[in-house]
Amino acid sequence: MGIFDWFKKQTKKDVIELKKDDKHNSVYATLSKQEGKGISHEEAQAMQAEIMNLLSTKDKNSAINFACQLLAKGQYEACITAFEKIMAEEPTEKGTCENQIGAAYFFLGKYPKAVKHYLLSLDNGFDPEMLDYNVWEAAEEHHKATGDNSYAKVYLERFPTGEARDAAMKLL
Repeated sequence: MGIFDWFKKQTKKDVIELKKDDKHNSVYATLSKQEGKGISHEEAQAMQAEIMNLLSTKDKNSAINFACQLLAKGQYEACITAFEKIMAEEPTEKGTCENQIGAAYFFLGKYPKAVKHYLLSLDNGFDPEMLDYNVWEAAEEHHKATGDNSYAKVYLERFPTGEARDAAMKLL
């Protein structure tokens, strides 16, 4: 079972756990997928102000946690904007931010954008094992939705010995 399948099976909750991975020095977020409702312009501005406030006090982990909560609450566009701001202010977190942006696009059903951001995350040092699965899941969902197997090819190019190699080969 992959991480996104795991998200779908979780009960609704607002709890975010951040863990530091010693090998890759990346921050992982354990999230639950929730049905999100649209947010007002004022709410979006308040969220972005909170991100900028946390970053101005050099509290990047709290800023990342806050942005992860947006993802968990289904506020995907706000999440993308928040992680873009974090990435601009904290370039050392680019791998983590790109991964979370990819997750937001995945939940929006924008699988090509998800793959793009997952690969940027990989290029910026995020956990290759996690990205092996993330890229494959987005490629597979894109294929299910459109019949296009081009992202299976992208998966195989970047993860030639990846966990989903056989499944990707079947799509070709």
